[in-house]
Amino acid sequence: MGRDEMNLAEFPLATLADRAPRGCKTLSFEDRIWDRGRRQHIIRRLTVSASDKYGLPTATDDEVILGLVQVTKAAGFAERRVRFSRYQLVHLLGWRDEGRSYRRLEQSLKRWLGVTLYYENAWWDRAQKRWVDAHFHLLEELVLYRRQVRLAVATTRPGETSLSSFTWNETVFRSFQAGFLKRLDLTLYRRLSLAPAKRMYRFLDKKFHRAGTQRFRLRVFACEHIGLSRRYDAAQLKRRLNPAVAELERAGFLSPLPASERYRRLRRGEWEIVFVHHPELRRKRRTTSGPCDLENQLVARGVTVSAAARLVRDYSAGQIEGKIAVFDALRQKDDRLISRNPAGFLVQSIRDDYVPPAGLLEKALGPTSTKRIEGACAKSGVPPRKARRGVAMFHVETSCATQHLSGLSPAQREELEAKAMQHAHRVPAEGYRRATAAGNAEVAEYYRQVIVEQYLRNVVGADVETTSNRVTQYPV
Repeated sequence: MGRDEMNLAEFPLATLADRAPRGCKTLSFEDRIWDRGRRQHIIRRLTVSASDKYGLPTATDDEVILGLVQVTKAAGFAERRVRFSRYQLVHLLGWRDEGRSYRRLEQSLKRWLGVTLYYENAWWDRAQKRWVDAHFHLLEELVLYRRQVRLAVATTRPGETSLSSFTWNETVFRSFQAGFLKRLDLTLYRRLSLAPAKRMYRFLDKKFHRAGTQRFRLRVFACEHIGLSRRYDAAQLKRRLNPAVAELERAGFLSPLPASERYRRLRRGEWEIVFVHHPELRRKRRTTSGPCDLENQLVARGVTVSAAARLVRDYSAGQIEGKIAVFDALRQKDDRLISRNPAGFLVQSIRDDYVPPAGLLEKALGPTSTKRIEGACAKSGVPPRKARRGVAMFHVETSCATQHLSGLSPAQREELEAKAMQHAHRVPAEGYRRATAAGNAEVAEYYRQVIVEQYLRNVVGADVETTSNRVTQYPV
C-alpha cells in the first residue's frame, strides 16, 4: 500500500494528454460543495499556472508527483528535504531503466518546480479543520546528480552521500505530517494504462472511504475532477469516460453497471453518473490491511470498528494516543463525564480535541498517572506547561470570541448566548450545569465561554481561534 495526499487527489493537477495544447499555460477547475463548518455552500477553485519554458504538467508528470509522495513515505515523512536516487524513482514508477526514462524524469521534476498552484477555498487545512486559500509551488528546491557524479561518492566523508534531493513546499509537507493521507493500492494503480482511469481511481478511492456508492453530476465529475474538456456535451463526455470506467471494472475496482444505471438523466441536458465500489475489493482491502494497533485500542474501549477506522484515518496518532490516555485516567477515576457513554465520550474527545487539565487529575490519580497524561498531551500538541496550569490557563488568554462579543450590544449578546446554550454540546452543557449547581462560578463561567466559542465557530462561522491556538480542555 502506498499513500496519496487527499488534497492532491481532489482536483487534477495536470492535463490528461501527453502534451498540453499549444499556447495553453493555465488550467482551472472548480466545484460547489456544502461546507458543514460554515453551514453554507462554497465554491472551490484550483488554478494551475505553468512556467514559460517547461509548460503545464502532463499525465506522466502527475505520476511523478505520486512517486515523490511514495519516496517521502519511505523516509517516514520526517523532513521536507527528501533524498532519493533517480534509479529508485524510475523503478518505483515502473519505467524502464534507460536513458529516455531518466530524461523524462528530469524534465518532469523541472516542470513541477515551475508550476504554481492557486487553491481558493479548496485546500483542506487539517489542523484548522476548514477549507482555506493556499498558493504555492509543490517543490521548492531540486538537486539532481547525474550518473557520472556518482563517482564522487568514493571521495565524500563518512555519512555523506551524493543522492539527488527535492524539497516540498511547507504547506504540502504540513498536510503530510498532519496525516491528511489515504492508502493507495499502487499495484492496482500501475495496472491501469489510461490516464483518465488513473485520475478516476485516485479521486474515487478517496470518496469510497465514506460510502461504497458515489453519485456525481456528470459534467462536474468529468470536467472538474477528471479534466475532460468543457466543450464536450453529455454524449461526448460519456464516450470519453466509458473506456476508463471499463478498465476500472476489469481491474475489480468498480462493480459493472449497465449504461441505464451508470448514467441517470436528471433533467434536460443534465445527467448523473453513479459508481459502486466492488464489494470483493472492499472485503479484500479490509482483510489485507486489517485494523492497526490504534484501531484495536479504540475498539477495546467500546468504539465501533468503522468509527475507529475513520478516527485513525482523519486524526493524527499522537492526538488519538493522548485522548486514550486521558480516557483511561478518567475511567480509572470513575468520572461522571464518561459514566453514561464512555465510547461516545472518547470519540467526541478526539473529534473536538479536548482533554481534562492534568493538574486536577493529580490529586485523584497521583503523580504517575499525571506524568502519563502530560506525555500524552504533549503528543497531541498540548505543551506540558499548559497542562500543568489547569483551569488558570482559561483566564489568561484573550479569545477572539470575546473580541467578537465585545462588538455586540447587550441585547444582541444576550440573544447570542441564549442560542449558544440551546446548541451546546453535551459535555460542556453538562459541565456548566454541574458547576452552576455546585456554586462554582469560575468553572461555570469557563464552560459558558466554551459553549459560546463553539457556537460561533460551528454555527455562525466566525473565526474564534484563540491567539495561542489553544486546545479546548474541560475541567473535571
